[in-house]
Amino acid sequence: MGNHSILDAQAKDITADDSWQALYTAELPDGIATKTIHLSELLHKSERLDVVLPLSDILSSKGILTEVLELIANYTSRLGLWADTDVSTEQLDELLAAYQDGERSLLNALDLVVLYQPKFADGRSFSQARHLRQKGFEGEIRVTGHFGRDQIVYLKRAGVDSFVISAENLTEDIKAAFSVLPSSYDGSVASQLPMFRKHA
Repeated sequence: MGNHSILDAQAKDITADDSWQALYTAELPDGIATKTIHLSELLHKSERLDVVLPLSDILSSKGILTEVLELIANYTSRLGLWADTDVSTEQLDELLAAYQDGERSLLNALDLVVLYQPKFADGRSFSQARHLRQKGFEGEIRVTGHFGRDQIVYLKRAGVDSFVISAENLTEDIKAAFSVLPSSYDGSVASQLPMFRKHA
């Protein structure tokens, strides 16, 4: 899947330790995972793998993954989903509610959510990451696709943990962007500060 590196929120390269594989579909964008696996391969593996599924197929009433999600979960050690920016926060809520089973929900079952940003100017991945954190998602949120150096710190503040960066873009300047404004999203400050203050 191309030549990419995965950096954590401190700009440490975690590519070698990453075990996630994306389930292959015709719509799979470059950079979702460093490796892919076909469903037929997955179902014949004796070991359990860490697999990222396309969220849009799960949301679709015609998506085959709706019917085989539990089957795939039986063949994986960890489960992740990827989504592009066309997935709305309402659709995320619909998905998370649809798979609730008593105390356990899909939100708690997922270990990774990969947000694919297809265009540099498309900022919906910020909203998606923040929404997932506000809903209580504690797993890893990874962003891939087209995002710029100046967006990294804001994505971190929205709740993103790791970043997929192509080899040609992996420069010292990009790594320096991770510490420009060292602040992470904790869910308590952003909504409490007033936009304007009155002076007495």
